[in-house]
Amino acid sequence: MSRETLMFTYIFAFYLKNNNQSVIFEENQKDLEMATETLSEHLERDMQSSAASFIELKQKVQDQLRYCQQRRSVLLGHVYEGYDKELWEYNEL
Repeated sequence: MSRETLMFTYIFAFYLKNNNQSVIFEENQKDLEMATETLSEHLERDMQSSAASFIELKQKVQDQLRYCQQRRSVLLGHVYEGYDKELWEYNEL
């Protein structure tokens, strides 16, 4: 879900005028991107055969997933707030 959200945020960011709100948006976008990449790295690692390493990996993945969900929520919340308060300014094409 995070990668799909990011896909649309890149398009949204392209049309935003550079101002304080767009800087905040891009920072939130960057945080979600980094969190998603970290989660992906956890999932791509080779699992060792011990049960302890599997449990540790499972905990890391669950923690990172919750963090991604939180960052996605913050990013989308900022977008909705911008619409509600008419904070977004767009570049003319």
